[in-house]
Amino acid sequence: MTNRIPIKLKKTAVLLLAAGLFSSCALPGIQLREASPRIEASPFIDESPAGGTVSRNERDPAPLPDTPRTPDDPAPEPVAEPEPVPEPTPETEPETEAEPIPAPVTEPETEAAVPAAALPPDPPMPEPEPEPVPEPEPEPVPEPEPPRKFFSDVSVSFLAMGDNLIHENIHMDASYRGTADKAYDFLPMYQDVAGAIASADVAFINQETVMAGAEWGYTGWPCFNCPQQLGRDMTSLGIDVVNLANNHMLDKTADGLSSTMDFWDTQPVLTVGAYRDEEDAARIRTIERDGVVFAWLAYTLHTNGIVKPASSPLVVPYIDDELILSDLERAKEAGDFVIVSIHWGDENTQTPNDEQYRLARLIADNGADVILGHHSHTLQPIEWLETDRGRTLCVYSLGNFVSGMSRPVNMVGGLFRFNVVSDADGRLIPADPVLEPTVFYYGMDWFNTHVYMLYNYTPEIAATHGLAISGYTLTPDAARQYVTNAVDPEFLPDWMK
Repeated sequence: MTNRIPIKLKKTAVLLLAAGLFSSCALPGIQLREASPRIEASPFIDESPAGGTVSRNERDPAPLPDTPRTPDDPAPEPVAEPEPVPEPTPETEPETEAEPIPAPVTEPETEAAVPAAALPPDPPMPEPEPEPVPEPEPEPVPEPEPPRKFFSDVSVSFLAMGDNLIHENIHMDASYRGTADKAYDFLPMYQDVAGAIASADVAFINQETVMAGAEWGYTGWPCFNCPQQLGRDMTSLGIDVVNLANNHMLDKTADGLSSTMDFWDTQPVLTVGAYRDEEDAARIRTIERDGVVFAWLAYTLHTNGIVKPASSPLVVPYIDDELILSDLERAKEAGDFVIVSIHWGDENTQTPNDEQYRLARLIADNGADVILGHHSHTLQPIEWLETDRGRTLCVYSLGNFVSGMSRPVNMVGGLFRFNVVSDADGRLIPADPVLEPTVFYYGMDWFNTHVYMLYNYTPEIAATHGLAISGYTLTPDAARQYVTNAVDPEFLPDWMK
């Protein structure tokens, strides 16, 4: 009996084949050719775990209709019998041969299926060019510090003296001591300290009064001018460094200061604190001893209200933070050891004021090794200021060295000694500071002027001190008390402790 496929079933098979849902299923009496798989560039093609391709339809196939079981198929689980499709009778539908099912169009056999992994990748999408990011400004790189010098076996002795304040009675006394060859002789006044000055490698003094020359007239307080012979005598004693920056430097105006500078230029000394012009002020003053270069700076608080005219090129170094900091930077470059002379504070007191303490800290923190203060006409404390590079030695005031003032406290000063030595690390440091107290003396007639070491100032000498003219006395014990009121025993000689 010929197996005939109902027409409805044949139509169903054609539709299923067209939809691509049958690949290897067979219907009775129908030979199906397996279609070659078609590869389409589709977002549904993914890589399978085994490296082949699996379409989304293959992962989730549509449900297929039941197909007749062949003898080789396993027995299916019992399911509900579909309703039988009635076969048409010969009378209503003539028997016809099964219509041939057109074979599906296949790709030529020479074109084998290409695995998805072998397909060329899609060309990459062009990435948008990033917006240019401005490059950050490079941070300035500080210049490396030059290699530090290493010093060994250095020992340089210093001696510093306070205010050399030449009142009228003092230069008059020098004229009485003069000769035909030397109209003014100041040397006898210093004979008790001459040996100490001469023995120092470097001797410093604050020259409080100008030496403008005889044409300006020799005068005392309030506008001083003393004979230039004083300067020659100081040089012969061994003074090496002379400070000019103080409140009396313009007593004879800018012209008088210029004449004073002219005089000092003839002497073998280094002057600090008064300058010809800005270019001269920018030149750091230095002095060399034992292979060590000592740089010097100097400043003054004021000039008693006297100012130089704008037309004068002279430079007066008034105390100013920015100037001090700038000068210190240049001084550290110019020298190996920095010393600052500064005219500051209040007069006639042994106590530094707050501004002195502030300035001392500023100067010490920014490179000074020693600070030599003056102006108060009295002794003030000595101390070490700790810094991140070591210690700075600071004397707030050296007191009067020579003066015709009339208060006992103004008669007491000192020779301040210290050494500059090299330590185990090859650095230069101040060492062994000590203040040798002095007393300035004048007689009952204001003359016979003399600088005594305190240990040579006897009660007999004290009894004739000219302070009695003003109703005061100054005994050796009183002088000693003025010293210990201001100076810590650490900085005093053994005989004072």
